[in-house]
Formats: sequence, structure tokens, C-alpha cells
Amino acid sequence: MAPRSGHFYIDETCIGCGACEHACPGKVDAISRVEADFLGRFAIHIEECIDCGFCAPLCPVACIHDAREEGVVSGSGGYTRIRELQAWAEKRTASVR
Repeated sequence: MAPRSGHFYIDETCIGCGACEHACPGKVDAISRVEADFLGRFAIHIEECIDCGFCAPLCPVACIHDAREEGVVSGSGGYTRIRELQAWAEKRTASVR
């Protein structure tokens, strides 16, 4: 089974406040601080995210996005920009794991 690709992502405007991490359901823990980032920003681990969306409305700078609502996911079922964002997030969270 191929790894699941989540729909929520945190963009580079994250200010590191941690509101998203606290919103993520306790047993999910799909959001964590990127330790190598000097601004202390957060990232969503797409393979663990359950797409509940609890984090998005709590972000004070609106840096959490749902790729489905923004048209990032194409109608044909393939991904466009989301793959680039996932690669960016994966690279940034590699030091967290």
C-alpha cells in the first residue's frame, strides 16, 4: 500500500506559535515543530494527518491550507503544487523524525 498523501499543509509564513500543534487530536500528533528551523515553525506530517482540519481555523496567520479548497488538487485526481509542498515539508521535517 502506497503512503497516503494528506491534504493539509503549512506554508512558509508560519510564525511558530504552536496553536496548530495543540489543535491536533492527541492520538494523531501529525503536527510538530521543525527543530532545524531557526524560526521554530511547524510542519504537518502528511502521512499521519487525518484531514480533520481542526488546526486551520486556529492559525493566527492563516498559514494552514487545505489543498482541496485551494484548487491545488486537480480534478483529474492527480496532484499539482501539493507534491512540491509535500517535498518541502518532508525535507523540513526530516530532522524531527
